[in-house]
Amino acid sequence: GGSLLLKTVTYDDGHYEFDDLQPGSYELQVTASGYNNVSYNVTVESGRTARADMQLERAETFMTVRTLEMIDWQTFHGEYESEKANAAKADTSADEVGFLFATSEKGLPGGERITASFIDHNLFYYGAGKYVGEGDFSALYTLPGGTWYYQAYARNDYGTAYGEVRRVEVNGLPRVTTLPATNVTNRTATLNGVVDYEGEPPYTEKGFVYSSSFPSPTVDDPVDATTKVTVKGSSREFSANVAGLTDGSTYSVRAYATNEAGTTYGETITMNVGGYFILQTEGMMVQKTDLSSGADWETAKELCQSSTVGGLTGWRLPTRGELQALYENKNLIGGFSDTWYWSGEEDDDYFAWAMSFKSGKLSTHDTDENDYYVGHKNYSNRVRAVRSLQ
Repeated sequence: GGSLLLKTVTYDDGHYEFDDLQPGSYELQVTASGYNNVSYNVTVESGRTARADMQLERAETFMTVRTLEMIDWQTFHGEYESEKANAAKADTSADEVGFLFATSEKGLPGGERITASFIDHNLFYYGAGKYVGEGDFSALYTLPGGTWYYQAYARNDYGTAYGEVRRVEVNGLPRVTTLPATNVTNRTATLNGVVDYEGEPPYTEKGFVYSSSFPSPTVDDPVDATTKVTVKGSSREFSANVAGLTDGSTYSVRAYATNEAGTTYGETITMNVGGYFILQTEGMMVQKTDLSSGADWETAKELCQSSTVGGLTGWRLPTRGELQALYENKNLIGGFSDTWYWSGEEDDDYFAWAMSFKSGKLSTHDTDENDYYVGHKNYSNRVRAVRSLQ
């Protein structure tokens, strides 16, 4: 009668069964993601097995998808690009991207599905509201220990295209991330971390190791060179307050977690103790945090001149050349935002020089994304103070 009577899924080898059907004429419809639908007329006779073999054909999506290798067991990464459809009936750019993963390759069609976000997505217009596209995309998901198979997919108006199947071995070790230190003074600091995966079996100990001697400290280092701090509790996010630090020293810090399989570490972060960082090659001291997230030029100068970070005076806005040095060492110094910073150099009565710490571009009269002159002295830019070494 045209309505759905029964449905089933195929076995791993592709065969399927409907049992105890009444004799008569049936329409069999087969659907699979990424394939063209197929319809087949079947006549069922009493006492006989009706057989219907069908070959599915891949749907033309006008897209190519690539599954990239996982790096850290929790970051899926893929790429896609599309081409114009012959009939130009619809866009061929992807409107959904993501990943499938399962414990076997055969299990992928029915495996877990996670949608992804575009890292970079470019659309190209080719008429009548139609687009082709290309882009990189990724998704975060922490895989438990074991063997996993995964593949990227992209979906558009024509269907779903899939990338190659890849395999990854995930051991049972816990995984942690070292977060930036906070509340850093001349003698104290708060260390921060997060457990991304508890491990199999779950971790029994977590904490931090830090050292001013070793660039990658471990729990097995000599106690006179590396300090180990354990953190109790079951919270995945954890912190530890440490004291007795040496003013002006630079420490390497790593979060760690231990289970029966062993100990794993987060990435090493650099912690500069004291309110400033010394760029010896440039002959200057740099404050480690911004004095303002947005101030006009005159206010920025006053903030620097009145600052007493480290018990010192003589702080000022950097020159254009010093701004360039700060940009080149921004990851080493830390705390910078990807936006505009003031220099202390004027261009005229109304404009002063500023630099984008996203692109490294110096500017006075050029505009930013808000269509305003970034170097106008009334504009709000971030403020980072420097001081000459004496």
